[in-house]
Amino acid sequence: MPKIKEPKLYAKEVLDEYDYPHLRTVVLDYFSKYRAYSIKVEEICDSYNSSLSNDTMGVFSSNVSDPTSKRALKIVECKEYLDSMNKQFKSLRLRLTSDEKVIFNYSILSRHTDEEIAEKLSLDKSNIYIRKKSCYVKVAKYFHIEVFN
Repeated sequence: MPKIKEPKLYAKEVLDEYDYPHLRTVVLDYFSKYRAYSIKVEEICDSYNSSLSNDTMGVFSSNVSDPTSKRALKIVECKEYLDSMNKQFKSLRLRLTSDEKVIFNYSILSRHTDEEIAEKLSLDKSNIYIRKKSCYVKVAKYFHIEVFN
């Protein structure tokens, strides 16, 4: 059976071809919908358990509505988008190093601070930047949203 190549960080020369500050913004903007939908699904599920969620007769509001079906439709819409993105993430993760996977999860998808990411990687904060740049460039290339110098 052929041995699978382990992904490597991009070399500094490769990373220098990209406008990293702009690329970083583009990547974070691209994933803002994913982050928002992830939060939305949690909020909808949480609000379903609240006391006002059963107010289908309009007792506590001026509108008579069917909040259950509206919630269900919104959840389905959000989950379909999240599922399609998660399928792409499986393929993307095969191209990332183990450190880049942590950065992808904690920086791009969850927006944790560099200090938190450095702690997760057991590295000094100054040592994560080359890994972070490499991760962002790989993600941008994968989704065809890269920004060159």
